[in-house]
Amino acid sequence: VAKGSRWPAKEDAELLVVSPETFDALIYHHREVALKLIRRLAIRLEDANDEVALLLYRDPNSRVAHSLKRLVARCGTRRNGHTHIEVGCAELAERLGLPAAEVERVLERFRGNGIVRAFDEEHVELSDTTRLDRFLEFLELRHEFEGNG
Repeated sequence: VAKGSRWPAKEDAELLVVSPETFDALIYHHREVALKLIRRLAIRLEDANDEVALLLYRDPNSRVAHSLKRLVARCGTRRNGHTHIEVGCAELAERLGLPAAEVERVLERFRGNGIVRAFDEEHVELSDTTRLDRFLEFLELRHEFEGNG
């Protein structure tokens, strides 16, 4: 893990430092490396855009619900009839710019409403993604009618 790194490595890794000239030559002479790099950068840019969009939601319920929806689409896996996401409370809170305690309160509320089955520091498990979709529809309608009031 590099000192001051915001994203620590999830497993042991070695860091390779490459000079700008060597990097340019690598990209120029190896098309597959350039394509992989462009794809990875595009994914990171999309992730950053998604995170900025989530910060526009003022209500913590909206932030968490929209984030869960995006995570389900991007990296959710089905297990025993439930949808599992490998993102825990602290990481979710950091992504959303909310205190971890607030995210836990929202997830606990969602558990009481049948949206979330379980959560901890390593994962969130959704009971029913259709309930999440219905909740998001409710939030959109509420926002629409509050805006017109």
